[in-house]
Amino acid sequence: MKKLSLNIKQRKKASTLLVLASTEIEAIDVLLNNNLFREAVVHLYFASFYISHALLCHKLPSRPSHNNVENQLHHVYGRKKTFPRRYVKLHSMLHKLRTEIDYRSSHSPEPSKLKIFFKQITAFYKFAYKVIPEIQNDDILQDILDNNQDKIKDFSIDIYCPKTYFHHTRITVWFPPFYLKIFRTTNVVSHTKIFLKKLKIKNSQNYVAGLNSKLDQYSDRHLLMFDIDSIDAEVEATLKKIGGLLLKTGRGFHFIGKNVIEGGKEWTTTLKKTLRDPVLKQRIDKKHIAISLQRGYSTLRITGSPSKPIIPQFFKEF
Repeated sequence: MKKLSLNIKQRKKASTLLVLASTEIEAIDVLLNNNLFREAVVHLYFASFYISHALLCHKLPSRPSHNNVENQLHHVYGRKKTFPRRYVKLHSMLHKLRTEIDYRSSHSPEPSKLKIFFKQITAFYKFAYKVIPEIQNDDILQDILDNNQDKIKDFSIDIYCPKTYFHHTRITVWFPPFYLKIFRTTNVVSHTKIFLKKLKIKNSQNYVAGLNSKLDQYSDRHLLMFDIDSIDAEVEATLKKIGGLLLKTGRGFHFIGKNVIEGGKEWTTTLKKTLRDPVLKQRIDKKHIAISLQRGYSTLRITGSPSKPIIPQFFKEF
């Protein structure tokens, strides 16, 4: 099946749904390993619901009903030769099983069957991830640029070893925003890693790229950036007041603010204020902020490598 043709809004919605599905899959794994089989059924179904919704985000309203998703899945993909019909059947079976376990039965489902469902839902997720066009790093930078047209003079990316914060080879690449229409940032990263390899830099294959907060080579303009361990409704409400993008990085998140902070002193004050925020202070990575203040700018990883295999994925926009 070819990649779906989705506009930027639809791609953002689909990415959010796939991240939610991946979180459900993580929960299923934990529940099955702890013999919590009834609980696993609910998460199996919601993983399928989010995946199916993502595949249908160009066909469905923003908040579709469960029956709406199932009916559209059958209607759009049920007879499509390039779409595996087993995933349509899987969704219907999980929907039926979840309804039965939640409302009609007190018995525990068969563990061996749930383990098969888990393998199938993981395969369904991988299939959807391949055919849904993702939000690229360049899309994120363009979003930030559109929000601050006259304030961004340069973007910069660091290529560095993710295993150490200090005293290691670190390359910074600066480029004016108009280059977003000329080259992809992924090309910059791949060519820089070839350069590192030719210089015989140790473990250069494990290097990753990170977006930097600093937006001007010759003056202090920054974006607010920080690592955050977990989110809930309270955290999301706080981030909404700041405004920005949230990327999922395995079990944690990266937050990139969309508003430019004028001046290094104001940037430092804003980071320190974030450390004191009653909601955020218990969830943000304090070490990351301390290193950022020492270095004079923040960096958040945007690519993967063998040592950091999970690529940060667009989750939400505030």
